[in-house]
Amino acid sequence: MSSLSESEAKEFHSAYVTGFIGFMGIAIVAHYLLYVWKPWF
Repeated sequence: MSSLSESEAKEFHSAYVTGFIGFMGIAIVAHYLLYVWKPWF
């Protein structure tokens, strides 16, 4: 299946989730600022 051990997989998952949450946070803030500047509806 995978060459990662369980601890390596958990570490990778933790980093992936942290990065995903950070990306989503930035995207939400960017969309909010854009909407405040120029509402699209």
